[in-house]
Amino acid sequence: MYNQLKSEFLKLKYSKLFIAVPILFLAGLILYGSFSLSAGGTQLFVSEGDEETNAAIQGIIGFFAFTFENIDTPKFSEIMQSCISCNVFLWIVTLILTIQFFCYDYSTGTIKLPVAYGIDRVKVYFAKTIVIVLYNAVCYFIFNTITLLFTCLQTGYLPDTTELAQYLSYVGLNFLVLVSFILLCLTICICLKNTGIIATVMCLFTLGGAVIYTGIWQDFHSHAILKYLVWLNPLYYWMNMGTFRLEYGLINEIIIYFIFSLLFLLPLSVILVRKQEFK
Repeated sequence: MYNQLKSEFLKLKYSKLFIAVPILFLAGLILYGSFSLSAGGTQLFVSEGDEETNAAIQGIIGFFAFTFENIDTPKFSEIMQSCISCNVFLWIVTLILTIQFFCYDYSTGTIKLPVAYGIDRVKVYFAKTIVIVLYNAVCYFIFNTITLLFTCLQTGYLPDTTELAQYLSYVGLNFLVLVSFILLCLTICICLKNTGIIATVMCLFTLGGAVIYTGIWQDFHSHAILKYLVWLNPLYYWMNMGTFRLEYGLINEIIIYFIFSLLFLLPLSVILVRKQEFK
């Protein structure tokens, strides 16, 4: 397994993706910095609840960058909210890396080589998955560290150790959702293999789910079918994390979503890999 992991990492290291992904994250940082230039900050995918019509669903969801009540004395929760807002576009970078790296061997036919040499195709799949997750983890945590540093410098706020630990825990929860999103992408990749179709399906699913959720979230639990579709969507969790709606069981939902991806999506993808026929 170690040799296969090393092989997949070297494929990534010497591919254009190894440089392209950090460049895309850098573009994300520039975009995030541009949010600070907007008067009153930037709001994306925002929907406000009605406390009178549904006491269980109230408040507001969405992504808020540099929306401080008082810019001179910002709260750390507002700073975290601003940093976490980057999840609105980071999934796109993850989608590009996952699709391009995983599907490359299928498109060129080189996926047949390790199998021809007797390497289990499931082992190849796991090696690719681990490399994708680890590279995303490094880029994701570096990105979130830089955004926190930039926002604190921008506002002149000095967080203490407890606040940093809290921020790291929120970033960790968001990353669990990202891992689930990666496993969902990989499952679709195995089924379709065409990068253009996969990208279209995943973008429509992710953005469409966010639009649906903002439209129905005030009476979310009354939609028997749509709510399960939304629960599969990573933006559902990130939009709620964007306003720290933790009091409604969000942490448990994220953990359940992550466990679902490990116990259902991962075994499903393994079954699909075993049944693949290489042409």
